[in-house]
Amino acid sequence: MSASALTPVPALLERLSAELEDMAAAVNGLHPLAANATATATPDPDYLQALQGIDHIEQKLCALAGFLADLATTASPDWQLDAHPALAALTLSDLAARLAGDTVHAPRHDGDCELF
Repeated sequence: MSASALTPVPALLERLSAELEDMAAAVNGLHPLAANATATATPDPDYLQALQGIDHIEQKLCALAGFLADLATTASPDWQLDAHPALAALTLSDLAARLAGDTVHAPRHDGDCELF
């Protein structure tokens, strides 16, 4: 295996952390929708539970992002792995490109939707 096929583990952990932070921010953006929906009518308990679930997902994403960021600071830069097989299995090409470290060709919020 060539050295160019290997990714330093700290860099990969940082990229994963950034993706989770972006996902948490996107989930956070759903809060105004939930607030508008609850302001107009008396929501049923199942609806309120679903809203609490959205908040819980955001909290988990933030916690996992922080966890991976902390691991990245303690992981040895000598630790490397071949992430290409896992990246090839991702169905979202822009996500795969960002995790591979391709920041030139993979905008974070390009607005494109990939359908399967």
